[in-house]
Amino acid sequence: MSEDIPTGLQMTVFDEVFRNRPAERFAALRAADPVHNDTMLGRVLLTRAADVAAVLKDRSLSVDQSNAAPDTIVQRLTTQQDRDAPRSMLVLDDPDHARLRRLVTHAFNARAIDAIKPRVAEVADELLDAVAGHSAFDLIESYASPLPIIVIATMLGVDAADVGDFRRWSKGLANVFSPIRTPELLAGLQANADELSAYFERAIAQRRAAPRGDLISAMIAVEEGGDSLSTQEIVTMCNLLLLAGNLTTTDLIGNATLALLRHPDQLAVVKANPARMADAIEETLRLDPPVMQSLRIPLAPREIGGCPVRAGEALTTFLMAASQDPALHPDPLRYDINRADKTHFAFGGGVHFCLGAPLARAEAEIALNKLFARFPDLALTGAPIERNLSAAFNGVQALWVRPA
Repeated sequence: MSEDIPTGLQMTVFDEVFRNRPAERFAALRAADPVHNDTMLGRVLLTRAADVAAVLKDRSLSVDQSNAAPDTIVQRLTTQQDRDAPRSMLVLDDPDHARLRRLVTHAFNARAIDAIKPRVAEVADELLDAVAGHSAFDLIESYASPLPIIVIATMLGVDAADVGDFRRWSKGLANVFSPIRTPELLAGLQANADELSAYFERAIAQRRAAPRGDLISAMIAVEEGGDSLSTQEIVTMCNLLLLAGNLTTTDLIGNATLALLRHPDQLAVVKANPARMADAIEETLRLDPPVMQSLRIPLAPREIGGCPVRAGEALTTFLMAASQDPALHPDPLRYDINRADKTHFAFGGGVHFCLGAPLARAEAEIALNKLFARFPDLALTGAPIERNLSAAFNGVQALWVRPA
């Protein structure tokens, strides 16, 4: 293997270049070995748009980690605690995935998104009120992180008195995506998961007795062909919405704010016409998406991009790399909200395309327009910007800004 081809830890967040300037690593790997067998960590890395698109669309590939070969990174990092935890539809294959998605879609439709938009605006205003008098504030801690947590709490029907506990559990569980799995971390994750699951179980019992107009009640009520969601399935779905939905929306808001502040010409376009914020969000999703990668596992030997891949291999589809592929976009590393084609893979693809994509887009558009309307002279303070140490998610640890 050539020394010029990045591999192993060089293609993880433990590498400083990959963590803070991943495009450099993606470009090197895409040019030299786009279907790369990373023997150090036990996975195959995909960086070309055509390969990633084909893999994401392929229904024969599995997302069930138990199908991975013993020598892959998947099995090496999976703990017994992970194996014992209830599995969400994120890691289920059809027909189980299709069944859960079909039932949940009924309770998570466009009408529900439209209904929550006024609350998103209220939450945004409340959070911005809280920082209005500050000379500087961390946008992530004060705005981008609490906003989606409060919104999903509202959608689920969490009582106002319980929102504090809900936020604490949510932040505690965010560490589930840390690549450093110490015994202390696992113990903390289990404690938060147990408390949150117990809370949802009580809420479900209450809604079964007295339904409300919230998402938990909707998931209880949904029924199709005699099939419905069990209590455990609803609890697992609530946890999935909370974790995957909150973290990705936080990072989308943070990454978009950073991009616009670094490109004042683009920000000027959005300020002149707030409807263009949708374009800024799509360009952020293309160039700096909240989700870095996804996993697929072939159940039989096959070829990808002309390269043989064995059954049970851990296929790492680098979603960010695919969206930055020069074969897909001219000048792909330029942030340009006027780009006519903003095709990206930020929400995955195929049958596992992110169910929460419309909510994430709606929250981000409202939050960002509110932010720049309230603080039209918002600027970076110059404080160091470091990326999160997360296995799959891509966002900044903190984003210090000045209101004026």
